[in-house]
Amino acid sequence: MTGWSFGSQIYGSAWSTLALRALFDDLPRTRRWLDILATLAEVQGEFAVIPAENAAAVAKACRAVVLDESFFADVRAGYEATGHSTAGLIQAVRRRSPEAGEWFHFGATVQDVTVSWLMLALDEAREHLLVDLDRAIVAATRLCLEHRDTVKPGRTHGRQGLPITFGFKVAGWLAEMRRHRQRFSEVAARMGVGQLCGGVGSLSALGSRGLEVHQAFCERRGLRPPATSWTISRDVIVEWGHLLVLVAGTADRIGHEIYCLQRDEIDEVREGASREQIGSITMPHKRNPELSEHLGPLSRVVCANAAALAESLPHAHERDGRAWKVEWHAVLELSMAAGKTMQLLERLDVDGERMRSNLEASGGQTGSEAVMLALAAQLGKQTAHGLVHRIAGEAANCGRPFCTVLVEDSAVAAVLSAAEIEHPLDDAVQTAQCGALVDGVLGQDN
Repeated sequence: MTGWSFGSQIYGSAWSTLALRALFDDLPRTRRWLDILATLAEVQGEFAVIPAENAAAVAKACRAVVLDESFFADVRAGYEATGHSTAGLIQAVRRRSPEAGEWFHFGATVQDVTVSWLMLALDEAREHLLVDLDRAIVAATRLCLEHRDTVKPGRTHGRQGLPITFGFKVAGWLAEMRRHRQRFSEVAARMGVGQLCGGVGSLSALGSRGLEVHQAFCERRGLRPPATSWTISRDVIVEWGHLLVLVAGTADRIGHEIYCLQRDEIDEVREGASREQIGSITMPHKRNPELSEHLGPLSRVVCANAAALAESLPHAHERDGRAWKVEWHAVLELSMAAGKTMQLLERLDVDGERMRSNLEASGGQTGSEAVMLALAAQLGKQTAHGLVHRIAGEAANCGRPFCTVLVEDSAVAAVLSAAEIEHPLDDAVQTAQCGALVDGVLGQDN
């Protein structure tokens, strides 16, 4: 048994996508580390940092080594014996290619290799996340168009407030997701930076042409050389983590809304479900909001790891494993969890008739603001508020329609005719600006 979450062969798909797990699992990560080290040896050979023939042997060994169970057993045993994160890898490669062993991993620290790998992996992770985000944006755009004028109750503090449209609600989700897409573009400009600065960041192991070696290595790996060592500057990594907090938070907000609106008593939207989907093994009728519900734990995983990542900002001196090594866990886990958060909107069942039915169940009380504003022109806002508050209470207590009690009230009748009362209560009048706001979001370029 490998656990209940990310590493589980059974439950791992609940916590990440296959594509993201393939980026961060031991085998693809180790293969990419070795590819990076092969490139490093080749560049060092070209600049005579190490003998050219040995550089070729190292590169060949890195690319030829078979990453089987025996190899990983050797790496694990070496780590457990030495307590060093990469000594086991060096020993395993050296056993398999003695001719390369003396020059393997020459002049580079663990952090040089792992950070360069992380930048490459996060670049791919960003592309995967953008694909799902774009799909969610397309789905939200469709819902805005289809339900621009679908009237429903707007709720505050869990209670019906004023009429809105479902398209207006989704437009808020859409605008937020578009901002996240822009943030991904902005963070991309600060990521993709390599690292090959050595023990204290001074490039001392790369010889007199160290800056050229550094630049050639980065460019060959598709990375940008940094202006200076960022061994202890973790702001870009922390920024990535907190961008995913925003993305996961939006997904959780949408998921929680759907979770609440799917309640039997409300039943305005429902997650799309396949025939095979089971809500309960004891209550066969249940159609549970499985994905909406799961967005909460996923978002919490992202937030918790991002908080841990933020603790890595204060580093001591020129390297600080106490602060840096949290990245080995936090960045991977929050990146994988975030990849599962944007897959909800494509299959969403919307019940416009139920939305209107729920709105009508208020007996017209959701029109209280409109009537108050009509009265305020004659009586003043505070007086109008007190009057409408009294009438709304009377209508609720006697179970009569709000409009009926309004028309019968002498204080209201002295100011407004029946037609003047009924007009602002019309749902189309109250939600007229909702459609314009939806159009505004749909018309934006970002």
